[in-house]
Amino acid sequence: MALLLLAAGVYLVRSYWPEIVPVMKEIWGTLKETKLRYVFLAISVYLLSVYLFSVRWQQVLYCIDYNIKVTRLVPVYFGEIFVNNVTPGGNMAAGESFRILWANKLFGISYINAFKTVFFERLVEAIPVFFLSIYILYAFPALEIRFLPSIDNLTLKSVHLFFLIFLAAGIIMWFFREKLISLFRNVQKNWEIFKQSFIPVLLLSCGVWILDVIRLKLVALALNIDLSLSLIVTISILTFILGALPLTPGGLGIIEGGLISLLLYFGLSLASASSFVLLERFISYGISSIIGFLYLSYYGGFKIWKKSKEKKLH
Repeated sequence: MALLLLAAGVYLVRSYWPEIVPVMKEIWGTLKETKLRYVFLAISVYLLSVYLFSVRWQQVLYCIDYNIKVTRLVPVYFGEIFVNNVTPGGNMAAGESFRILWANKLFGISYINAFKTVFFERLVEAIPVFFLSIYILYAFPALEIRFLPSIDNLTLKSVHLFFLIFLAAGIIMWFFREKLISLFRNVQKNWEIFKQSFIPVLLLSCGVWILDVIRLKLVALALNIDLSLSLIVTISILTFILGALPLTPGGLGIIEGGLISLLLYFGLSLASASSFVLLERFISYGISSIIGFLYLSYYGGFKIWKKSKEKKLH
């Protein structure tokens, strides 16, 4: 998949090079005018959000009698982010599997307990994601997705999209009802263990999403781009969804293409949309990957990762 996307990218660049050059010059001109104080603030907000992720995990670990300092959990989270960024497994697969493995090696947490804490985090985080999605549908009730530009009637409104997603979710739940019932029973069984951390985890999850919106707003201010709150929330949720698709490492190409298309739909120029996405991804992908790489190198995470891959091969 990665090779096919790369080949397609090379073909498109070669085919449209005369049109790309002026846009690249415009993008470079926009980036040169970037207000660095907002960039540094956006980076600080991103680092704070990772810290809150670590605090959230700490609250869940308390429930299984592990009192671990937040500063010791931050490297694990950055290691997870790095693995997500270089592995085409989606933002809820490869990195979190590695977090479970590394937690076992560093802190002696059993794989089952580590998995339970990660699953509980994601389960609670689904609550703010759901409400943000509802807010997007409320903010853009007349949003239309046109499948073929030449056919005006072939469009999909946001309300229709919501019902299609709801219907698809219902069908999926029906087909996997036995596994879901088993999962629901397991959640009930473990609720007594983790219920005391529910409110802190929910508040911290909401805090992380608020910080994500603030970071995106700071990126827009750095480039002097006016984006509404509803559009920023949409960008945040879309990044999360596209990053979960296990197609390319860290959603490279998928996230950028989706965000630029969204911004173009709402009236931004190609240069402005591309500049915004490049700067945002520099922070959320580039800087996080560098920090994660350094943490993995310093704490021996690469050795653990290598051994886990060797075990899978055997």
